[in-house]
Amino acid sequence: MKSKLLVAKICAQCLLATPLLWLLFLIFSQNIGPDPAEKIVRDLGFAGACILWLTLAMTPFKILTGKGYWIAFRRLLGLWSFAYLSLHMLAFVVFWAGLNWGIVLEELIRRPYIYVGFAAWVLLLPLAITSTRKARRSMGQSWQKLHCLIYVIAGLGLLHIIWFSKLEYTQPMVFGGLLILLLGIRIWHGRRRLLVANNRGVS
Repeated sequence: MKSKLLVAKICAQCLLATPLLWLLFLIFSQNIGPDPAEKIVRDLGFAGACILWLTLAMTPFKILTGKGYWIAFRRLLGLWSFAYLSLHMLAFVVFWAGLNWGIVLEELIRRPYIYVGFAAWVLLLPLAITSTRKARRSMGQSWQKLHCLIYVIAGLGLLHIIWFSKLEYTQPMVFGGLLILLLGIRIWHGRRRLLVANNRGVS
């Protein structure tokens, strides 16, 4: 079982690296398109958001399948999401703004959704730092409370996507619908467990 899980994690690592490798290929082959800065920033942000949603999906997958091995991928996915979203921010500063902090400030004033995205990244930072087993053991129950911030981060991420997309509704609707579904499964499972516990108490 451990060897199968290891192989699955290696395959997952390769798949998660694919968007970044493809983007690098487009850059070095000079096929990045007419607006390279926007393409790089958008693609990194999209990949980071997709992986963040996959991270949120691990517990619902466990609930629906009854298989606990999904949880083994949660940390891996979370760190990849953090990496992509960090590169997303870095690309904005380097490629979009050209390391010109005047342009960065101007963009912040003109486009407030950037604040929302930055707030989501700031909240994601302590989750990435405390993702190790050692941190989990040392923090105890506080670790679980801290990592509940993932729901706030997802909410801010969705707001960032909605605000950024403007009149393009497809992407926000997909991300929003999936988030509602994933949270709904968790709420349904929590209520079912509570009902079972109450029935046992009565009996």
